[in-house]
Amino acid sequence: MARVSNPFGPLSNPAYRTLWVGASLIAFGTWASRIAVGWLVLVETDSILLSAATFAVGSAPGIIAAPIGGAVADRYPRNRVLPVAAAIKAAAFVAMGLVAIDGIANPWPIFLLVAVGGVVNSFELPATQGLITDIVPRQARMNAISVQSFGTRSLGAVGALAAGGIAEIWGIPAALIAASVSIFLGGSVVFFVSSTRSAIGRARGPVTRVFRDATVGVRSMISMPAVSILLGMAVVVEIFGFAYEAVMPAMARDELHVAEVGLGTLRFAAGAGAVAGTIVLTLLGEFRRKGPLLLGIALGYGIGLLGLSISPTFAVAVVLVTMVGAMAAMFDAMEWTLLQANVPDNMRGRVIGGWVFAIGFGWLGHMAMGVVGEAVGVRWAIGGAGVVVIAASIAALAFAPVLRRA
Repeated sequence: MARVSNPFGPLSNPAYRTLWVGASLIAFGTWASRIAVGWLVLVETDSILLSAATFAVGSAPGIIAAPIGGAVADRYPRNRVLPVAAAIKAAAFVAMGLVAIDGIANPWPIFLLVAVGGVVNSFELPATQGLITDIVPRQARMNAISVQSFGTRSLGAVGALAAGGIAEIWGIPAALIAASVSIFLGGSVVFFVSSTRSAIGRARGPVTRVFRDATVGVRSMISMPAVSILLGMAVVVEIFGFAYEAVMPAMARDELHVAEVGLGTLRFAAGAGAVAGTIVLTLLGEFRRKGPLLLGIALGYGIGLLGLSISPTFAVAVVLVTMVGAMAAMFDAMEWTLLQANVPDNMRGRVIGGWVFAIGFGWLGHMAMGVVGEAVGVRWAIGGAGVVVIAASIAALAFAPVLRRA
């Protein structure tokens, strides 16, 4: 294992530092909006299922849009794709805040605007990850991705806490407007990132070539054993792991008996854990046994969810959510690192697009959590998801030698 002498060394690169600031501001607004939207729909409709459905609607568009978003990130300047995506997302959240001012007798306008944000994510994430690997040398990429994740998770956690406070004091529309301002500022900062893509080129060409590139990328990823298994793991963990977020508003209100600030605190705890997890990865540097590390992280994720489902008090839940947040951040960062390490440079955007496509299936988990939560309780929904993630981790360790060797 090669540890790094300066874990935050990538921040000495001006272009990387600018990207770090911009992406962190976007994350601040994105996490804030999740708190606001989930709570808004739960309070206005009193439906665990509809509150969970907001998360499903946000992730489902990735199934269609992600391959295109990855191809766009490979074909067009990523430091221009990301600001445009941020501006569209900010506009969607402004519109959502305006809709929420008079209450939502019908939640469908909110769902439509959340779906717009989900489509934008399919362009935002590949462009961000591609920019990181444009800027830093190959041997420093795991470190740079971890530092980037540290920034987005830490600012995102603060955004969640801030959104809870703003929503409780000034109302949910104010929280959504604040989120949109942060996202727009983040995109504006990224506009000034200087990307070095000379090795890849900046082919523009007709728009139809983007769809051709997306199709070629999908076929190529399916033919690569390591990549296809990594994407399969992402599908399972997204459906049964990350879906816990969909029922956290109901868990906070109905089981832990807290309001907006309490929900914001739980989301902040997840973010704080994510920060701790990314710091650990940053300190590890270029850890050689990345595959077994990924599977160990997934196992810890499942154990954390199982513990959260039986947490007797709010304080215990905060501790367990912190653990879950750490595992979630580490899992994502390791997936990004391993995926990009197993494809040629000219497919880096598309492989992250493939990852966004994979996590797009998370809507199944969000809806399942909502259905189970409404039928038998959110604790059963979260605990059952934890058991599935544990079982999947053990199965992958036993039957996926390509990951054990990664």
